[in-house]
Amino acid sequence: MQSNLLVADPTRRTPISFDSDGLRLAGHLYRPPEAEPGTVTPAIVMAGPVSSVKEQTLPHYAERFAAAGYTVVTFDPRGFGESEGEPRFHYDPWLIIGDYVNAAAYTMQRDDVDAGRVAVVGVCMGGGFALATAARERRLAACASIAGGYDIGGTFQRVLGAEGLAAYMRQANELRDRDRDGETQYVPTIATALSDEVPVAIMPTEEAFEYYTRTSRDHAPTWSPKTTAASLEPYLTFNAISQAPLVAPTPLLIVHGTTDVALLPELAQAAYDAAGEPKELVWIETHNHVELYDQEPYVGEAVGHVLGWLERVLP
Repeated sequence: MQSNLLVADPTRRTPISFDSDGLRLAGHLYRPPEAEPGTVTPAIVMAGPVSSVKEQTLPHYAERFAAAGYTVVTFDPRGFGESEGEPRFHYDPWLIIGDYVNAAAYTMQRDDVDAGRVAVVGVCMGGGFALATAARERRLAACASIAGGYDIGGTFQRVLGAEGLAAYMRQANELRDRDRDGETQYVPTIATALSDEVPVAIMPTEEAFEYYTRTSRDHAPTWSPKTTAASLEPYLTFNAISQAPLVAPTPLLIVHGTTDVALLPELAQAAYDAAGEPKELVWIETHNHVELYDQEPYVGEAVGHVLGWLERVLP
């Protein structure tokens, strides 16, 4: 499987920044290789997995979308990577969705972008956030979610049981009390599993542990191995399925792996079922979740489906 890992080309992207609610967010701009400066193109605005920075996952998609003729914008959410925001490494889905909305508005205002042909395409939690962004920013022309995170709390509840999740959240509640006393608490972003030594973590799976350990070492030194404990409450109660009906009549595409124990296929199906028309659902034969982050042929398949769909739905 290691031989299928993709390697991004940093020369394909240009640093940018834009304002989000008074904060400077750091981003990357990908332009079509053949486009002259100022040439107007359609655009895609992207957001990625939980805790990730713009050097992880998204470059593999952005480079391919740009090669197909799209201007692509990616960014570090507030408090992460090179973006402003305090406390550092605080992951609140609704705040990040606000950043995503502002990134879309920034992109539509660019002189080299056709404002009427801008889509949002998210991966993992960014996929769930794409639905919420399209529900709020009604000038977007299309919305696509790849390996999307739609109901993380529901997934934890299936694994831990109702009482198990409640007990897990009680630990998060107690950590929040320490925040209220004025001391920001942090928990591990990743862990191979929950244990007495690591009773709570944002992503307590071997799969996530291996992916973020590898990519932070090789490509993303600004990624953080810790996340605020206060992130657990909003993260585990965010539900993108509730946003799905609000996307219509903006065209919606959901792409998901057939095997995914991190972000369950049945929840992708539920998001699709809840959405209004027009909508499409595509399944890719996978073995795990992170294959759709940075491995071929999975990324290439997802990109191909998105590009073919955008050709059909963009005005």
